[in-house]
Amino acid sequence: MINKPQRLAAIGLLSLTCAATAAIAQPWADIYLNLNDSRPSNANTAKYIFYFIGDGMASPQIHATEAYLAALEADDAEAGSAKARQLFMSQLPVQGMQMSYANNRLITGSAAAGTALACGKKTNIGVIAMDPEATAHYTTLAEQAKAQGMKVGIVSSVSIDHATPAVFYAHQPSRNNYEEIGASLLASPFDYFGGGGFRVNKWSDAQGATDAERYAWLENEANANGFVFADTRAEFDRIGADSSSNVRAIAINPYRDGSNAIPYALNRMNSDAYADSITLAEFTAKGIELLDNRRGFFLMVEGGKIDWAAHANDARAAIEDTIAFDNAIKVALDFAEEHPRETLIVVTGDHECGGMTLGFAGTAYDTYFEVLGGQKLAYDDFDRTVFGPYQESRETTPVDIDAEMWAIIEEYFGLDGIGLTATTDDDLTDYERSLLEAAFDKAMGNGSVNTAEEDSLLYGYYSPLSVTLTHLLNRRAGLAWTSYSHTAVPVPVMAQGPGATIFDGYYDNTEVARKIASIMRVELDD
Repeated sequence: MINKPQRLAAIGLLSLTCAATAAIAQPWADIYLNLNDSRPSNANTAKYIFYFIGDGMASPQIHATEAYLAALEADDAEAGSAKARQLFMSQLPVQGMQMSYANNRLITGSAAAGTALACGKKTNIGVIAMDPEATAHYTTLAEQAKAQGMKVGIVSSVSIDHATPAVFYAHQPSRNNYEEIGASLLASPFDYFGGGGFRVNKWSDAQGATDAERYAWLENEANANGFVFADTRAEFDRIGADSSSNVRAIAINPYRDGSNAIPYALNRMNSDAYADSITLAEFTAKGIELLDNRRGFFLMVEGGKIDWAAHANDARAAIEDTIAFDNAIKVALDFAEEHPRETLIVVTGDHECGGMTLGFAGTAYDTYFEVLGGQKLAYDDFDRTVFGPYQESRETTPVDIDAEMWAIIEEYFGLDGIGLTATTDDDLTDYERSLLEAAFDKAMGNGSVNTAEEDSLLYGYYSPLSVTLTHLLNRRAGLAWTSYSHTAVPVPVMAQGPGATIFDGYYDNTEVARKIASIMRVELDD
């Protein structure tokens, strides 16, 4: 991480200019309203809007988390014990369901689903807040909230130029236009962006700039456009402390993974390297602090890494990020207790991911979700900080898993392949050992007798060893997966607050946005 003077010096290395940013700015001056009084309120109008979107989250991810929390307290075979501990989101009084399909595919993607949730309109896979042909812009809930005088905040645990956050402030034919999406963010009149960083590694290679130099340019450009830019814990804590209530801020987590997202909650729990990391709940609380005003606010919060963990079939990582997402919802619920007649909270997901099932053929009707607690790191940090160094330390490639690797497997996943622990509950069967041996050989580059199709079904596009470890652990818990991609499983919608009863029922995902719009008293495109 480079310091502030180095950042300013690095700016001169880039040829990126403010002109590119200004060229895609929206004509916000034409739609602002001069509203100096408080917004009127009635039983079906909300002054404060919280919109929570769990990316890749549907009923399986929610209930797996609830079952895991209960299993930590008591064996589910214990008669009379709780088999699930409800999350905060599950306790919201109104519960509905939405269908997530895209304009051109049953199984949707985050850009199309996000556009439906932000704009109330269908679009094609990969398109950001535009029509299916990518020729016309859709109006977003966040834009309409700003137009009627509310403050607006966008928060995500993944990069804030990723598909779901982007659909609220950008309009692009492709979700992969990260540079253009980032420029739209900088030109936005919104008040607060928080969470992960920017996908600067996906920008064009102008001047051969490094990622650090691009972040330096971003900070300078953010300041020029009226934003405070914070990327350390100390800077984050100071936002608003020495400023007026009109401060506008871009706050990104001090620690970011290779995709510029906040590290997985599971990794943050078990690594001192992330001591100053900022939680999704803290980013939500900061949003309330900066946005609260007499005109009200609109705050969208995405739990984006639930999806990423489910893509990798890593149940424990998905569960811990679901808990982190739920903790952010608790922050909104606490605020709502102080403003019960003015606060609408809506929680949903954009789609299910991974085809997670609560039940596995190998355990039949039994579940042992407590065994998931044996996993200490998510797949990515295990690959990067544990397995990677192990591979590099080998002068020759072991033919089979050696004693050192078996010890690593027991330490980080609680699976015993050679009798390392006295208990037999964690012992691997011969079949499970054979699966791990094959995955180890593949990961170490020892070749494989599998066809490409077999490898794809077994490992997806993840490290063969780590994905096999999570699969074995998940199956032992009584949980399994059908895909490394999204599914078309309907998604819950949970709500409380003024007008929340309209979220009851079963409807299209576009209706979630339109129901919110009706409570906000704003219009979305016909």
